[in-house]
Amino acid sequence: MQLQHRTGLGVILALTGGLLISLDIPVIRLAGGDPWIVMLCRGLGLTLVLGYVLVFRKNWTQTPRDPFDNPKWVEVGIYYGITSIMFTLAVFNTSAANLVFILAFNPMIAALFAWWLFGERPGPATCIAIVLTIAGVAIIVGEGLQGGTIKGDLAALLAAMFLALSLVRCRQSGQDMSLSGCLGGMIAALFALPMAIAYSTIPDAPWWLALNVLVMVPASGFTLQLAPRFIPAAQVSMFFLLETVLAPVWIWLIFRDVPSANTILGGAIVLGAIAGHSVWQLRTTNRITAPTA
Repeated sequence: MQLQHRTGLGVILALTGGLLISLDIPVIRLAGGDPWIVMLCRGLGLTLVLGYVLVFRKNWTQTPRDPFDNPKWVEVGIYYGITSIMFTLAVFNTSAANLVFILAFNPMIAALFAWWLFGERPGPATCIAIVLTIAGVAIIVGEGLQGGTIKGDLAALLAAMFLALSLVRCRQSGQDMSLSGCLGGMIAALFALPMAIAYSTIPDAPWWLALNVLVMVPASGFTLQLAPRFIPAAQVSMFFLLETVLAPVWIWLIFRDVPSANTILGGAIVLGAIAGHSVWQLRTTNRITAPTA
């Protein structure tokens, strides 16, 4: 596959996953479920998806025939599971503003991991885009930043680190890791099971939770875990920030919660950085492949 086509496919995959993730919070709010039952159901949904693919061997994925015998696949799945668990702990133990701001460092962490683990040094354009996305998120959450707790902030930082590490390992392996998040879902489901049994109740609108569990979570996980095969992990990480930018927009459209001016300004900066970097990379790869063509 030509370099330009690979880059374009990677951007499309990451964009699709980022857009699906941005709908995550609004759909969960529509379902009316508590975090433990949501985590449990999402993990079980991912487990069902993995089981279905392994039994029927669908040709839209190159997942290894015996993925649990593949150390790289298992490693990435474990990182994804730790990310889910740490994210949930952060939700309960720090402010939403602190959580979002700390997670915004995910692209920078991914770039550093990629540089350290296999020498993929981020270019100046990537570094500028990372700085702009962090600045945009800082504007969005600036009014709400507060002390939180050390435990919650540490959990958020660990979530950002393990998410970045999972994306970098996906890219480093060169293999199809698109369903490795299903193993992470299994791990998160086992973690949430005792709490769900003890404290959870049936959601108010379980059909919205079913849509989230059976369609949105598997599709977003598949596209975002596959994208690092085609573009750098740091760039994929930036698309995760679409949730920070677009979730308030969907909530405004659905629940009539008007976003603040800071949210609009910061969101415009983040979207501009992501779009600008993607266009720049596509133009760069086009210049590289043109002489060969």
